[in-house]
Amino acid sequence: MNINENVKNPDVWTRGLFVVLFGIIYYLLFFLVVLIAVFQFLMRLFTARFNDELLAFSDSLAEYVSQILRYITFKSDDRPYPFSSWPVIDNNIADTQTATTTTKKKRSRKKTSKKTASNDSGPDSSGDETGKSS
Repeated sequence: MNINENVKNPDVWTRGLFVVLFGIIYYLLFFLVVLIAVFQFLMRLFTARFNDELLAFSDSLAEYVSQILRYITFKSDDRPYPFSSWPVIDNNIADTQTATTTTKKKRSRKKTSKKTASNDSGPDSSGDETGKSS
């Protein structure tokens, strides 16, 4: 095909229109992702837990954003939602809570081991604070 045929091809213009449309949707979703992140942070701060429903929605939203990016970068010809079904992620939310608790315990152990190591490495490891031996 030459350029004149491409310019007159309605499929090219339709794709260009959808690229712009999904680019705008992607831009708006960025703000939604920020709101979700702030809300989850506040939930974690005040309740020490995450909102499970929001975690599930976040997973499907992340997949939707991925679909949009694949479409507007011409990696895929499949139009994202609403031209296809909303992405559904099947994972266990309880695993996320367990992983968070496990990570917290690991961080706590690291801090404890660092404190212990710093207490053992003083100027005089014999326990005499004056540095004099008797």
